[in-house]
Amino acid sequence: MKLNKLTICSISMLLLSVVITSCKKSFVELTPKGIIPVSTFYNTEVDIKSALTGAYSSLRPIYNEQYGFGEIPSDNTQTYGESEVLYGEQDKLTWTSRSTNLQNAWTRFYATIAYANIVLDHVNTPTMTAANRNSYIGQAKFLRALMYFNLVRMFGGVPLVLNEITSESQAYSYNRVTAEAVYAQIEKDLTEAAAVLPASYTGTDIGRATSIAANALLGKVYMFEKKFTQAEPILAGVVATAGTLLPYDQVFGLGKDNNRDIIFSVQYLGGGFGEGNTFARNFVPQPSGTTITAVTGNSNNIGTPDLYNSFESGDNRLNTAIGVFSSGTLVYYYAKKFIYQSVGANSEGDNDWPVLRYADVVLLYAEVLNENNKTTEALTQLNLVRTRSNLAPKSGLSQADARTTIYHERRIELCFEGERWFDLIRWGIMVPTMTAHKTNYPPINGQIGNIVSTLALYPIPNREIQLNNKLTQNPGY
Repeated sequence: MKLNKLTICSISMLLLSVVITSCKKSFVELTPKGIIPVSTFYNTEVDIKSALTGAYSSLRPIYNEQYGFGEIPSDNTQTYGESEVLYGEQDKLTWTSRSTNLQNAWTRFYATIAYANIVLDHVNTPTMTAANRNSYIGQAKFLRALMYFNLVRMFGGVPLVLNEITSESQAYSYNRVTAEAVYAQIEKDLTEAAAVLPASYTGTDIGRATSIAANALLGKVYMFEKKFTQAEPILAGVVATAGTLLPYDQVFGLGKDNNRDIIFSVQYLGGGFGEGNTFARNFVPQPSGTTITAVTGNSNNIGTPDLYNSFESGDNRLNTAIGVFSSGTLVYYYAKKFIYQSVGANSEGDNDWPVLRYADVVLLYAEVLNENNKTTEALTQLNLVRTRSNLAPKSGLSQADARTTIYHERRIELCFEGERWFDLIRWGIMVPTMTAHKTNYPPINGQIGNIVSTLALYPIPNREIQLNNKLTQNPGY
């Protein structure tokens, strides 16, 4: 298949007309074969489907590192030693507009958006069935919405690009829109995607975005906007499709990808093809050698003592989620749920990254029921997760106590998965939580930054502002 490199715009969107072939593990494996003019491409259904596959594949580098923005800044995880160079700024809350990690994330988000926009702008050209066309449109809108959700949570209002960019002047015309405008577009994309996507796939299409995934993400978006009235029926509809939650140890592990707890995940393929993940290399404690896996890790996304001690006695998720490794005076609580002994050639892991899980949605549903003054019903949903985890059900709690319990349950259930930092922010408790945490558990290396409310947004990367002086910086930077 072919790849055509277009303009690099002022907001670092590498607009690639990528077309890809697939090699199972699933549809997302890609191998660029050459370059052709974009004007002669996108004329067949195969071209459209291949470009869409490119959009899926571009998620891999994003979710190889998304934990660095959604987990490491929080009270859940930290960095040690070598990884201080990689995500020490996130651990100490000292990032700046010149942080390379933020620039890379911004660029990758917009690259995936560019893929999606190319599909949407060209999908009506080839001859194909209406069902297939609708599916491609729905998948592209889901992926675009997912990227804008990452962007708006991290940066607030951002440039809203909804069409293929074909010239430099067009690229420089974009300015930041409000966060409300970004959320409105996300809602629109997900509502339209849910209306046309199938509920499931078979064969090599397993792993593509479904109507259930679109609604699950829409429900989560509403929760971040505190639109509880809108969120409740959407989340209820997704929960109704869940069935019985899988035991935690059946959700994570080699060969367990695309299980029924997974609503949408980023697909990886180990084995030296350049399509595997780097979770083991990043998460394994540095001094472990071969005692945990075949690689020596970077000690990144290591659990905090606070997280480890927050598990209730008897919680059967602990042994699956966290491994314990001691080296001298240091104790590493590493992300066992993403680390396996067999990591494949070149330290490439085969296990996928969960973006949306049913347990996540059940807890969001419990949360919205509680916020809508339905605490008894909320506890019913909460207890689906607790009893599956060998914990006693909760009953008779006040709304405030139920809220605290649900917050705790999300922390435990989703640890290491890149949710905690954003949850703290949307709950409005980031500053007091992190102030207490950093006081009780100061970083081993270096000083922490000031814990202030402006940390709720990351800075717009400095390079973007230099390239496009229409872009304004977030407060505090």
